[in-house]
Amino acid sequence: MIRLLTTYDFKAWLKIAGEVEPLFGPMVHSKGFHFGIRQCIRKHNAFGIEDETNEIAGIIAIDRKKNEILWLAVREKSRGKKYGETLLRKAIEELDNKKEIIVQTFAEGVKGGTIARILYEKNGFTDQISMGKNPAGLETVRMVRKESL
Repeated sequence: MIRLLTTYDFKAWLKIAGEVEPLFGPMVHSKGFHFGIRQCIRKHNAFGIEDETNEIAGIIAIDRKKNEILWLAVREKSRGKKYGETLLRKAIEELDNKKEIIVQTFAEGVKGGTIARILYEKNGFTDQISMGKNPAGLETVRMVRKESL
């Protein structure tokens, strides 16, 4: 089940963030990241998907003003269950499909980023421009999903 996240989900978000720090860079102990989580929750821009035990298995955060996907991660133990794809489709529904939707993700060839790239490509995103290295030191790109007619 997908649902809006609340302040009660803060620790679950940090737990997922801790699992993906090797790919994304430091987050768990970052006051800026904590502030960002709270802002996304407060603005109703963060969604979680629950597993069969009602535990948050994955999270996606969006920015409606920029029409952007800000953050997507699925817990390691929950991968392979299409949770990422379900969350991505929810984000696409929530954002304005009459405009380009953007996301910054891993560049082609980045070890550990292949699954994310495949997911975005499968849902209509294409590379637009190199964005340099993320805080984990991995090359990233901006991908764009063209507006729907």
